[in-house]
Amino acid sequence: MTVSASRSLLTLGLVTLQQVGLTMVRFGLPALAPFVRADLGLTLVQVGVLLAMIDVGSLLMYVPLGVAADWWGERRILIGGGLTVGVAALLAATAPSYGIVLGALALAGVGFPSGHIGGSKVVTRYFPPTARGVAVGVRQSGLSLGGAAAALLVPALSAAGGWRLALGVLGAICAVCGLCCAALPRDPAPRAAVGSSLDALRTLIADRTFRYLTLASTALVVGQFTLQGYLPLYLVDEHGWAPSAAGRLLALVHLGGVGARLLWGLVSDRVTGGRRRPVLLFVAAGGIGVVLALVRLPQPVGADLAAAAALLGGTFLAGWNGLAVTMVLERAGAVRAATGLGLSLTVIYLGTLVSSPLFGWIVDTAGAYAPAWLLVALCQAAACGLLLAVREEPVPAPAGLRTGAAK
Repeated sequence: MTVSASRSLLTLGLVTLQQVGLTMVRFGLPALAPFVRADLGLTLVQVGVLLAMIDVGSLLMYVPLGVAADWWGERRILIGGGLTVGVAALLAATAPSYGIVLGALALAGVGFPSGHIGGSKVVTRYFPPTARGVAVGVRQSGLSLGGAAAALLVPALSAAGGWRLALGVLGAICAVCGLCCAALPRDPAPRAAVGSSLDALRTLIADRTFRYLTLASTALVVGQFTLQGYLPLYLVDEHGWAPSAAGRLLALVHLGGVGARLLWGLVSDRVTGGRRRPVLLFVAAGGIGVVLALVRLPQPVGADLAAAAALLGGTFLAGWNGLAVTMVLERAGAVRAATGLGLSLTVIYLGTLVSSPLFGWIVDTAGAYAPAWLLVALCQAAACGLLLAVREEPVPAPAGLRTGAAK
């Protein structure tokens, strides 16, 4: 059965909106970090733990939600995930202590994978390989759009009513975006049985290409999350910026990520004929240059140069994941795409869980940010090496794939 192009676009818009809501909470935290640190008297290591707590909850749920999406359907996963993150953010905003804030953010992490898992699988069913890179890029742009919106809202809301008000508003927006997914079509496609999903996990774990791609993505996510998590603090601590101005600069990081995910997806669809690896390798290599440029920014850095660095950082350090997700989905196959993506993201988010506190520890220990940024550059280089070992094969459109053509 095929569906109209308008239905495909509506579906893509809804899953992207749900991801925007989730990400306003997740990537709103870095913009909140200077305000939370000042209010609660936190060290950089404690800030790193706070930034990683959503990933703690997420880490436990990527595979279960992947199996559930393959078996139970994506629509319920998307609605439930948006509501879970939104309510948990509201709980964190009213928590009386640092420890309870951490617990509420871990609960938010339980729902956060829903956008990646459910939304990405929807895209694989509604768009063919020749349009999938762009479609996945659009859905993934919800990450950067949500981050950009949070970077613009959080400083103003925090200045007006404190970080708790800002986080509460983000949680309410997230819950509403999740409820919007009730308008998604009820897809009658057959679901994979839980047992077959478990068989798929064993097959993918044994797949060398799948393993290398997952490890490369794990190395790349270090650069993305440390840039998004620590750029405001870096500008405050080493360049004397005001917290509000530093937080607003994150909007450029996220906007760069939006444009890049669309651009790199289009290049992989149209220029390299559906081959994602050459484009992903170029993006990873470009990220090395961006990180080294951050280390050499003059002190104090001016607004124009800092804005250019933030935009390039978003383009190369936050623009890679649409390509990587597309490769994982195509490698896993359409029927069990959610299970495969869940497995890959479980490993990838181990990188975020470790990298944020480690980055903060290195800065606290060394008394400077340069050694921590150099570690990020090494991770980018490791990703390039792993991608060179990835074997990419042409993937035909699966039988029964929705193409977006009119009936």
